[in-house]
Amino acid sequence: MDKEMIIPKVSEIIVKNVIAFHADHSTSDVVRVFNEHRISSAPVINESSEVVGFISESDSMKCMGNCLFFDEQRNPTVDSIMSKEVYTAKAEWDIFELDNFFIERHIRSAPVVDSEGHLMGIVTRRDALLALQKLLESRSDYKKNLKEPVKLSMHQKLIMRLNNLR
Repeated sequence: MDKEMIIPKVSEIIVKNVIAFHADHSTSDVVRVFNEHRISSAPVINESSEVVGFISESDSMKCMGNCLFFDEQRNPTVDSIMSKEVYTAKAEWDIFELDNFFIERHIRSAPVVDSEGHLMGIVTRRDALLALQKLLESRSDYKKNLKEPVKLSMHQKLIMRLNNLR
């Protein structure tokens, strides 16, 4: 008897209440929000909620560090420091596809978009890891409840073989 594992989809683990920015937000807004909400990245969207970029702690740190080090009194916008090449996850992927996506691209989070590029949510490595942990625990619980196979005597084995030959 084989119990079929139910593999979660990205749509089941995404965070739908997403903090996102517009390209005209200032970098100081980004730093404040990152620190306030303890997040490390966020999608950048246009007025139609289409993902047009992605901004990370690294982007913000480089910008703010340079401004402070060189004593510049400017406050660049998100558009000037965001990554315009955005790796997006698909809601229909299963957890293993998502895991592979994160590993291959060396990223820690990604916006989840619909077929038209509209933001649906965000998913992180932590979300993927939690889903993998739940899957592993459900599999382990299943294995713990398995009964040992019945051990047949030599006589019983011969009878079974004879019956199978008929």
